[in-house]
Amino acid sequence: MEFYRELLAAAPEDAEGGLRRWRCEAMLNTDPAGDRFTESALNGTLPTKSVTAAIARR
Repeated sequence: MEFYRELLAAAPEDAEGGLRRWRCEAMLNTDPAGDRFTESALNGTLPTKSVTAAIARR
């Protein structure tokens, strides 16, 4: 219900951002390692890479 409330309350130009956030939330909730990723992100130990490196890999 929170998803629908947020989506319906969002300005049209903000709806895409809300959908992206909720998709990420859903993906973490279904990933068996999701709690580990969340914990790593919150404590600052989640490995990161630059946008340039991500684009090069893609």
